[in-house]
Amino acid sequence: MANKNTYDDSRNELERSIDYGVSYDNINVRNVTFWIVLGLIIVIVMLFGVYNMYTYNQFLSQQQSAISSESHELKQIREEEHRKLNTLELIDEENMRYRIPIDSAITLIATDRYESP
Repeated sequence: MANKNTYDDSRNELERSIDYGVSYDNINVRNVTFWIVLGLIIVIVMLFGVYNMYTYNQFLSQQQSAISSESHELKQIREEEHRKLNTLELIDEENMRYRIPIDSAITLIATDRYESP
């Protein structure tokens, strides 16, 4: 009797498949929907993370270039300061004032203090 029911069930399933046009599957729609939604959420989270990493790296790049770049005016000021600190120059001819290099000035002050009691 068990064989008869199994045979009838198989026969009914075959007839349904022929009527349907393909092999009939019992798809669990809730399961499929769950996995699709979960997959979409994961993809959205990953895209959000990649976008945030991109904007953060772009910010760091701009910040680094701003730190490392030197303005033209600042460069000129530094060159002028370097020239003043390291060259001998007549400042006031009437009062005989000279600008001497900083290293020479330090040496003169150090020897002057060393020699004076």
